[in-house]
Parts: sequence; structure tokens; C-alpha cells
Amino acid sequence: MSSEFLLEIGTEELPASFVTHALHSMKTSAIELLDQARLGSDALEVATLGTPRRLALRIRGLADRQPDRDETILGPPWGAAFDVDGSAKKAATGFAKKHGLRIEDLRKQTTDKGDYVSVRLLEPGEATSKVLAEILPRLCQQISFPKSMRWGPGEVAFGRPIHWIVSLFGSEIVEFDFANVQAGRATRGHRFLAPESFNLDEASQYVKALERAHVIVDLEDRKARMMDGLLAAAKSLGGVLEPDAFLADECVSLVEEPFTVPGGFDESFLELPDAVVISVMRDHQRYFAVRASEGGALLPAYLNVVNTAEDPATIAKGNDRVLRARLADGRFFVEEDRKAPLAGRLTKLESVVFQSKLGTMGAKVRRLQANARALASASGANADACEEAARLCKADLETLIVYEFPELQGEMGRWYALREGIDPTIADAIRDHYRPQGADDVVPDQTVGAVVAVADRIDTLVGCFGIGLVPSGSADPFALRRAALGIIRIALEGPIDVDLRALIAQAHGAYAGDAELGSADDVGSALDGFFRGRIRGMLKDPFGGDVVDACLGAWDGTSLRDLRSRIEAVSELRAAPEFEALAVAFKRAFNITKESERGPIDSSLLEAGAEAALAERFTTVRDKIREATGERRYAEALKLVAQELGAPIDRFFDEVFVMVDDPRVRDNRLRLLGEIADTVSDIAHFHQLGTKLQRRDPSVPA
Repeated sequence: MSSEFLLEIGTEELPASFVTHALHSMKTSAIELLDQARLGSDALEVATLGTPRRLALRIRGLADRQPDRDETILGPPWGAAFDVDGSAKKAATGFAKKHGLRIEDLRKQTTDKGDYVSVRLLEPGEATSKVLAEILPRLCQQISFPKSMRWGPGEVAFGRPIHWIVSLFGSEIVEFDFANVQAGRATRGHRFLAPESFNLDEASQYVKALERAHVIVDLEDRKARMMDGLLAAAKSLGGVLEPDAFLADECVSLVEEPFTVPGGFDESFLELPDAVVISVMRDHQRYFAVRASEGGALLPAYLNVVNTAEDPATIAKGNDRVLRARLADGRFFVEEDRKAPLAGRLTKLESVVFQSKLGTMGAKVRRLQANARALASASGANADACEEAARLCKADLETLIVYEFPELQGEMGRWYALREGIDPTIADAIRDHYRPQGADDVVPDQTVGAVVAVADRIDTLVGCFGIGLVPSGSADPFALRRAALGIIRIALEGPIDVDLRALIAQAHGAYAGDAELGSADDVGSALDGFFRGRIRGMLKDPFGGDVVDACLGAWDGTSLRDLRSRIEAVSELRAAPEFEALAVAFKRAFNITKESERGPIDSSLLEAGAEAALAERFTTVRDKIREATGERRYAEALKLVAQELGAPIDRFFDEVFVMVDDPRVRDNRLRLLGEIADTVSDIAHFHQLGTKLQRRDPSVPA
């Protein structure tokens, strides 16, 4: 028999960013603790629900009791635990103490690896409610927040002070105390619309009972209702909602029951750049913008999501007043900024610190120009345009509008550049060099923007690594991981390839006279490893970690597109039916020959049959494979490997014993296999690929 469990922690208002963070932590910890307590199972349905005032956990499918425990645990080797006379050693006493047992309870168990100490643990299952009462305080303690606080005399740290706790298993209260609050069955409704406390008879009543109290506790349900309200309100204004996933996620964690309040502003503010109007509304007021049509002009209107709408006219009036003042500020900043050209602001960058050991933003801009010109030459881009875009790309940092609204950097630089009559390609690059700003952002689609984006990121990476500012754990104050991923994505998805080794060397040389960095070799080596780690993390899911590792092993650290071509070719081969046998054979060839010396193959020592056939076939196709590999036609090279060498090498390992007594014959066979392994390893390291098949090691007699 199973019942539903509910835990609700009622708090003071949590910041929007805390809610989803805490709910994720709550669910993860709950699953771990249930598994540890022998309450976990595939049948469990674990879900989190929450609002700014409550964090809730709902578990369906919990059995009424733990299963009985009947488990045999292996300990240390018997010889390490007991003397020959049977006296217990330290290993035995430690093992017994760990499990709360006596030495007499320990038994000898014989395994394939020898005799080991073992113990059989028999423990009847306890009532689920009793087990929950023991683990719930730990669960509450483990819920993490971006920042925690302490209050009153207690030592508990939590996102915000706790006011009530509901803990029900079916209809039964699971009693426990946390933060000096005793768990019970009393919850509370909406702070304004239903503030009274009320009891829950059953855990399963929770969602519907709270909905009657004006709390939509399911975050996804609340978001769907909020979006329906926003879309309907935008339509009633004669427009469409400006999509904004980030703002939607933020607003849904600010309310318990969403209401939409429309408002408006003077049409003259639409003379401002759209980015300014939207930023004022979005980032400073949390208002949604409305357009006349999808991708069309902005309307002088906005939509505000609120927690109660008892007097929407009053709410809108206050919103309008605040927004009008903010937009007026924005207009003033733009008007003042336009009194000086972007190029006229460059001298001010000489007094802006980029990083204390790496100099000023002015120095950084000069390095960007050098890096951009070098990269443009290598990419076939317009070097003059790239250098000019690099010169102007940071100029808007010295504008009033960007000082007040930092999120508009690049966007406002482009807007000002266009109004100065600057080439649109250069203006677009000023904006695009900040892209991508995250996993969901697009990469620059124009060559000039892509070049400057890469030049900017590599300057930051080389400079920071050069002075020892390397990311560790979660600490990455200069967003170096994101910078590296940006370069990788631009090369793989954008208009230019990147020679990583040459790029790092160029950026290191550009620092001459600006900063004292570590040696070019040390910085290059550190960044090579850093990029490889980012590449693996980015590509392991679509292609498989072993495929990425195999190709990284063969890759020389230069062209990122070359690496992608290798990965795609190996991935394509992996889908073929002959892959398993082929991979096993080449892994064996590599493993047998990795310590052996290379050299010419003596055809007179080849044994007729499988050995001679393999040598003849390899000699025939070797140059074709190497030519295709050298020209980066990896799919073609692997097709030749599979078609021409697959069957012969498989037959070789079935019929030929490599490690014969005659050293001349043995070494000749190793040289043959070594040359084959090296040829294939120039494409990818097949010994790093996972396989299901196993083959007898040909170096050992059957």
C-alpha cells in the first residue's frame, strides 16, 4: 500500500532567483535521502512545487514501510583482517565497529579474488512515517540558496525566515522540528486574498486547497496561466507580446496567483532605440513589451504581472509614473551621448581598468585590433573592417546610456555607429562581438563580427591564464569558461574557422609591453587543456564522450572545424554494423604495439595467408588513406579503412599469433600492426572508443 507525502516550508518572501534554485536542490536532496533510507524506488513520483512564500515537496508512491534489509557486505581480505591463529587485526576491528558488530559476527567468504571478511546485515523495515521524521530535518538543512540568512536566536541558515511547516504522510502528521518551527498540517493562503491559516486533512488535497486560497502552487501551471493572461492582454491592446523567456521565468516566481495589469507611456519615447525602451521596462521594472505585430514596431504600452489586481487602475497609474521617469532619463542619456562620436570616446578608455595586472581598456582595444587583423588575414575576412570594428567595439562603454544600463553595451554602440554613418557591417560587429552571451544565444553571422568576437575572447583568456587567473570549481569571475565556449561555438556554427594554436600565440604576443605573462609555451599548454575540456563537455552528449576523446587524442590543437570533421566521421562509422569488430581489432593493434619500435616491414618474413594478405592490402591502400587524412577527408579515409582493412585485420587476429619465439618474425609483425595503428590513429585514437565485443589478446596463446 502507498500514500502521498507532502512537505511545505512556508517562508517570508523569497527572491525570484531563489525559488527555482531551492526547488531543484530540494528535489535532488530528497531523492538522495530516500535512496539512503531504503525508501527510493522507480515507482516514486517526486515533484517540487513553489511560490515566493513556500517551497513544497510532493512524493507519490511511497510504501507504508521500508523493505527489510538483508545484505551481505564484503570487507577487507581475510589475511589482512586476521592472523593465522585467528586473532583479529586492526582491519577486522575497524570493519566490525563501522557496522556496529562484534568480531564474532564476522564471517569468511570465498570469492573469485580470494577470501574476504563478510557480514550479513538483517534489519526489519520501519514505518515510513518514522523514517521520514528522521530524514526531514536533514532535507530542510540541505536545501541550498544563492545566499542564506540567519534570524532570531537559532543557528539555522535558510533563504528567508521560516513561518510554518506542513508535513503529511497521507492524513498522518510526520512530526519534526526545524528552525524552531514544529511541523503540522496548517498552511496559509495568498498573503492578500486569503491570508488565513487553514488545515489540510490529506496530503493529496494540497494543490486544490491552495488554489481555493488563491495560490497556484504548481510553477508550470502558474506560468501557463500567466502567459495566457499576457497574450490575451497584448491582443486586447491591438498587438502581440514581445517574447521574453527570462522575464517570464522571473515573474512567475514573484507571484502566487498571476494577474496582468496593462499600462502605457507617451508615444514620443518610441523615438528611442527599441533596446533602451525594452531594457527600461524589462530589467528595471519587470514589464513586458508589446509590439504591433511579430517583429514589428513597439507600441506605447506594457504589461505588468502582479500578485493581486484589486485596484488595477491605481497600480497602472503608479507604474506609468515610474516608467515615464525612467524613460525620460534614457532619452536624456541618449541625447547627451550623441553630442560626441564613438571615436571621440576612445581616449577615455585609457583610464578604464580592464584588469589590474593586464592594463587598461585602451590597451585591450589596441590588442584587439592586432588580433582581429591577424585573424582576418587567416580567415579571408576584410582586415581593415575587422580592425576598425575592433577599434570601436568598446567605445560605448564610455557613454551615459551604457553606464546606466550596462546590459545595452554593444547594442547602443551599433545604434550610435549607424547614426554616425559608419559602415553597417562595422556597426553590426560592434553589437555582435558580445555574442554568444550564453548557450541559448546566437553566434555572429557576419565575418567581421565573428572575428572581433573571437579576438576579444582570446585576449581575455590569454591575459587571465597568463597571470594565473584560472577558473577553479565554481569560481570564474572573468567568465573564462563562457569565453572559451563562445570561441568554440563561433568556429563550429559561425562564418569562420579558428586555428586555436595560432590564435593563442598571436594573442600572447600582442600583450608584449602591456603585461608580464607566463611563457607562451606554458600559457598555450594550459589553454589547450582548458579548451579540450570545454570541447568535451560541449560535444559529449550529441556524439559520445569516447568519440570526442578519441578525436581529441588525434587532433593537433589547431583547426576547430578539423576536429569537428573527425568527430562526425567517427560518429558516422560508429553507426555502421562493422564498427564493433573494426574498433576491437584496431584497439588490439594499438595496445600490442604501443611499446614496440617502428620500422620498415620485411616482406620476406611474412607468413603466407592472413599475414601476407593484410600486409598486401595495407600497402595498397595506405597512401590513399593518408592522402584523405591529410586533406581532412576523414569520412572517406575511414570508409577505406573499414572496406579495405576490416576483414583482413580481423582474419589476421583469428589466424596469426603475434608474440612468437622468433624475434625477427615477432618484431616484423609488430611493425606491420604498428604502422596500421599509426595510420588509423592519425584520424582518431580507436583505443579510446568503447566497444561491446571482446577479443582474445593475440599476444597470449589460447
